[in-house]
Amino acid sequence: MECITDGLKTVKMSSESEVHQTELLNEQHVTKSESSSMWQVTDMTRLRRFLCFGSEGGTYYSSEEKLKKENAQAIMRLIEEGKGTEVVHEIKTFGNEGKTVTQEPILFALAVCTQCSDASTKQAAYKVLAEICRIPTHLFTYIQFRKDLSGGMKCGIWGRALRKAVANWYNSKDGMTIAMAVTKCKRRTGWSHKDLLRLSHLKPANEDLTLVTKYIMKGWKEVEETYKDKDNSDGIQRLLKYFEVLERVKITRDEHEVARLIEEYRLVREHLLTNHLKSQEVWRALLKDMPVITMLKNLGKMTTDSILKPESGEVTVVCERLNNDTILKKAGIHPFHILVALETYKGGKGNRGKLKWHPDPEILLALDKAFYKAFKNVEPTGRRFVLALDVSTSMCTQVLGCRALYAYSVAAAMAMVVARTETNFTIVAFSDEIVPLHITSEMTMDEVFTAMRAVPFGATDCALPMLWANKTKTVADVFLVFTDNETYYGNTHPVDALREYRKNMGLPAKLIVCGLASNGFTIADPDDKGMLDICGFDSGALDVIQNFALDLI
Repeated sequence: MECITDGLKTVKMSSESEVHQTELLNEQHVTKSESSSMWQVTDMTRLRRFLCFGSEGGTYYSSEEKLKKENAQAIMRLIEEGKGTEVVHEIKTFGNEGKTVTQEPILFALAVCTQCSDASTKQAAYKVLAEICRIPTHLFTYIQFRKDLSGGMKCGIWGRALRKAVANWYNSKDGMTIAMAVTKCKRRTGWSHKDLLRLSHLKPANEDLTLVTKYIMKGWKEVEETYKDKDNSDGIQRLLKYFEVLERVKITRDEHEVARLIEEYRLVREHLLTNHLKSQEVWRALLKDMPVITMLKNLGKMTTDSILKPESGEVTVVCERLNNDTILKKAGIHPFHILVALETYKGGKGNRGKLKWHPDPEILLALDKAFYKAFKNVEPTGRRFVLALDVSTSMCTQVLGCRALYAYSVAAAMAMVVARTETNFTIVAFSDEIVPLHITSEMTMDEVFTAMRAVPFGATDCALPMLWANKTKTVADVFLVFTDNETYYGNTHPVDALREYRKNMGLPAKLIVCGLASNGFTIADPDDKGMLDICGFDSGALDVIQNFALDLI
């Protein structure tokens, strides 16, 4: 069995999460019966789910869905109840602490708040705009959401408050920072920096920003003419040289010159022309300062183009980075990032396009070692898990949302994450009945696959893990079920089995069912905040699981 899943960000348990967990555990001493209000899905819970994965419901889909006002009704209800500033606080918290699958729901919610009729909510939202929209892509996306919402909310886009907020976004940054930002990301979602500068009526806060805005609005020739005979400050001279280099890169076909400029001025791929990326020398220059996550995604491309030749210096650079614990930790590399890269690279072809390559044995070995090193970067949740793994032959199905992966690989990899990072867990397999799996923190991926193969498979009844735990008095905070698209249940519905377990054990247990190859199923009660369905699987699904286990959504 070979196959891996996609990236899971490391999420640290916040003090707020720790407090919430303590409250839940204290509650079990007060009563052995389930309190219906405890599991009620409040509008604040719906808001947090929306901020995390773009939906207020109890189902996460690996396929991206378009965000609409209809998806965020809880936000509007909370604002109408006078809780708009609390909504903004949640937006800020989720945005700054990396609790989101993507940034889009955060930006959409911010657009709703800045375009609502409540003055205090709008004021609070504009106050955090620059903090939430950290890069140009975020700002452009936020502006487009404003435009999308403007028709339904019967108001314009470019009022005084928005003009001021956008102007402050530019003016709050130093000259070189904004120069790098606007040249790396020139336009997104139909908006450009020239559009935003014009519509915001920006008045630059200092001479550096004046130069940058002139470059955006008028171009290099006018900038060069304006500043050529002046006694310019060091900051202005640095900016002029930077823009001069970018203009040179636009016209030169000399790959040696481009490579030199990349190394000297730390240019990135976005600064280059498409033709430049056909040059081996240019890729070698980019590799020197390439972020690890970018390097992982481009291993196949660089091998195809012969940048990563066997026993070359470039292969040595890649392997040294992959085997450096400090670099992996600083880059926030999770084991799943490595495993996705390993499986993709091992396959010798890309998931899209026509790229093909012969994997380098030295890089394969380095990726394998890096996988185990990266477990040190994962923060434990402190929860007590029961993982139930489907071991049937249908688990050889490809995962929806991640074509290169197979269901059994995701299940095995997730079992390893829990076994290597958590201190209290039980892993079982579906057979004719639930069968305990002896998976330890010392086991390799191949050994986990062997343990899974040894179990005779049977029906995948998603109620069985709770029924088994109830019968054996196994303690669990989170039941996590991995299957393909066989989300079958027998005489007892999983929802009823979970509630019976909660009642008998006096524990606030949760249930997550992952249909790895399913594009839609319904097990979770949408009105119970302790249940979650996941359709398909991708990097976002792992973030959702961890946030759900940590009581963050």
